[in-house]
Amino acid sequence: MISKSTVIWLGLAGLASGALFHTSYRVQALGEDLAGLNRAIIHEQEAIQILKAEWSYMNDPTRIEEMARRHLVLGPTAAGQMIASVETIPARLHPADPNAPAGSALVAGTTVPMPSRKPGGSGVPAGSVVLATYKVTQ
Repeated sequence: MISKSTVIWLGLAGLASGALFHTSYRVQALGEDLAGLNRAIIHEQEAIQILKAEWSYMNDPTRIEEMARRHLVLGPTAAGQMIASVETIPARLHPADPNAPAGSALVAGTTVPMPSRKPGGSGVPAGSVVLATYKVTQ
């Protein structure tokens, strides 16, 4: 007949093997999660490298200068455009309202509504004032 101590030791060995089995599968699952996170980190690092390369290309001074020359109609400043003294600067007609920073813009004393369309759309929104038009030469 089996003694009580043998039964207790067999029970403890069974509990230990069950705990070891559970722990080993948990470690495997955590290892798979870690491998997935490492793959995601590598993917993000590659994306960051691509964005850095794109940023350096977009901020290349020669490229910006060429685009400014192509898209902006700018010329040298004429002598008549210069302000001779501070007194020749026109005074502001209405003071800016610091309590309404998101309100309409103050341009030469006239309030102009902000556009309600995205840039690049066609036409001018109703109620807007056209301050200037530009002709693009290529």
